[in-house]
Amino acid sequence: MAIFPTIELSACPLCDAPGPLCYSHIIPRFVYRWKIETSSTGRMRSGLTPNVRVQDGPTAKLLCGGCEERLNGWETPVANALFYPYHADSSVEVHYGPWLAKFCASVVWRVLASYRYTGEWQHFSAAQRALADQALSRWRDFMFGQAPDPDAFELHLLPVEVMADARGVDLPPNMTRYLARAVDMDLPCTDDSAFVFAKMCRLAVIGFIQMRHPQRWVGTRVEVTEGVIKPRAYQLPIGDYLASRARIVARLQGAISERQQQRVDHDMRADPDRVAMSDDFRALRHDVEMFGEEKAFERPKDAK
Repeated sequence: MAIFPTIELSACPLCDAPGPLCYSHIIPRFVYRWKIETSSTGRMRSGLTPNVRVQDGPTAKLLCGGCEERLNGWETPVANALFYPYHADSSVEVHYGPWLAKFCASVVWRVLASYRYTGEWQHFSAAQRALADQALSRWRDFMFGQAPDPDAFELHLLPVEVMADARGVDLPPNMTRYLARAVDMDLPCTDDSAFVFAKMCRLAVIGFIQMRHPQRWVGTRVEVTEGVIKPRAYQLPIGDYLASRARIVARLQGAISERQQQRVDHDMRADPDRVAMSDDFRALRHDVEMFGEEKAFERPKDAK
């Protein structure tokens, strides 16, 4: 949910080649394409500006054409072998090769670099900013084959499962919609931890910057050469963080104006069959089943 101001760079920060630089997607474009295609209206709204329709995600003038092509070489197998199959069937078993680790490195690199070059990382301590620079360098070297692995700056991939039951857990009533549909990016930190968070609907990529207890992340680390993604019990210590992000999304979406809400309602009435078959509707229905209709449709008080 970041909108980056103009980034003024004279050379590509990934390969050091002089410009011109391209407008690069921070989160790969295929994610937004799928989100629009499976939406209830065929349209999308930005998280920070819900009153404006958009047809794409945030971009920044960040990379040269050569690096854009390099990153696209990893995005294509991820989209075709993992993203689309998993979003069609979460029980799918995906065998991956070296392209997945390189892709994950490219995503967290773009997110972190975008925050760094716009100064949006001031919530990091000085020590964490120094580690973040080291992470950028290591991920860059790994992508270019100059380092064998990400070292301490591990790459993790979390396939997000829709929750079956919310009883006994304090979750926001839009939790399924956030887990299943949201595209999100963030640089969360505490006094002794920091990481890059890039959520692509049902897949979340995490890049470690500072982690005191990496052993608490079970089953999510991306292997450098090959591995398997399949249904399993994942252990990760960011459940509360995910719930907090869902609350932020609810608050932002709740700020939509009455006029824009009427436009959304009009678009949905225009094609009820599309609505009924959409992934948007499936996620909403799941939230209604878990939290009840009143809560699922409730507008956050601070959004009114």
